[in-house]
Amino acid sequence: MGTLHPAQYPLKVGLIYGCAPSGHYSAARALADFFPAAIIEPVFINLSEVYPNLGPFVAKTYLEVLKKTPFLWNYVYDNDFVAFASGALKNTVLSFYSQKLSALLTAKNIKAAVSTQALSAMLIAKSPALKNTPLFSVLTDFQAHSYWPAENVEGYFVPSKVTAQGLLKNGADPAKIFVTGIPVRKEFLAPRDRQAERKNLGLAPNLFTVLITGGSRGMGEIFSAVEALSPFFGRLQAMVMCGEDKTLARRLSRYTARKKRHLKIFEYTDTPGACYGAADLVVAKPGGVTVAETLSLGKPLIIFSPLPGQEELNSSFLLKNRLAELAKDGRQLQTLVRRRLDGGQRSCEYQARLPAAFSKPYAARDIVAIILEKIIKK
Repeated sequence: MGTLHPAQYPLKVGLIYGCAPSGHYSAARALADFFPAAIIEPVFINLSEVYPNLGPFVAKTYLEVLKKTPFLWNYVYDNDFVAFASGALKNTVLSFYSQKLSALLTAKNIKAAVSTQALSAMLIAKSPALKNTPLFSVLTDFQAHSYWPAENVEGYFVPSKVTAQGLLKNGADPAKIFVTGIPVRKEFLAPRDRQAERKNLGLAPNLFTVLITGGSRGMGEIFSAVEALSPFFGRLQAMVMCGEDKTLARRLSRYTARKKRHLKIFEYTDTPGACYGAADLVVAKPGGVTVAETLSLGKPLIIFSPLPGQEELNSSFLLKNRLAELAKDGRQLQTLVRRRLDGGQRSCEYQARLPAAFSKPYAARDIVAIILEKIIKK
């Protein structure tokens, strides 16, 4: 690994993620926003397309485990014994799958790889054919689990010092760890006028506004959150981002028939920045990219129905650092929201100032700068 000697520009850099839409994909797109076109040509690589049978199987299994036996996922997510067992399989399973990804990257003339998901990083780090292809790992959760590869990585980009400690525990070289934050797209960089954004979205410009989101897949107890807040409709209005969950969108649309004036439903959107900009408060499950987007615009965050595993670990980090509050159920959500309504706008603005030290809206720019420095021959 090391500095590249390109025959010509632009260099092709692979941005590799697990599936789309997802937080990993959003992070990859955020990085692409900052690649200088004359020097770097980003090539998006979706593992679910590279491994059409493996990807849907893993995704379906993950969702079913979360739905039926969430305690099992909590156990598997970062269990030392499971990590040891998976390590024992690297010489067989990972070697088999890494060959296909290696062949694809070679065929596409990829000169460097950026992975926003652990599996793709493991596959590339394992491939002898890619030993001279610089690999960069971008972590999108606040605690690093044991599946991130400890070797054959040119640089790790992490949200916090806590994340870095997890990589060090795995055996990563400290000189290759950079605390940059989680990359967000350019639409989250500039301050947004709340009233203007509300008008554009068809909302009342002067009414306290709550954004409820379950990420790109619309996961979590979103309907329960809406029901909990419905007694406050009139004092507030709510936007709900359903992601790809069309069933949830239809269910909420029926509910909206009675609450139409104060509840606006959005299916999956590729440009969520306007909804965040319009909000006084965000209620969400704490996926890393969702949190980074919220912090980038200085919005207060209430965690609601975090998924087992990485999101519960994210919750612990956020609560410890006073970056969010946690509502364990609808009643607690009502209490936290009522406090903001009774405290007025000044209360929300105070809460929004708390995460300022942790907000890293230019993480994507900083990550790209380090990558360029490492791969371009001066």
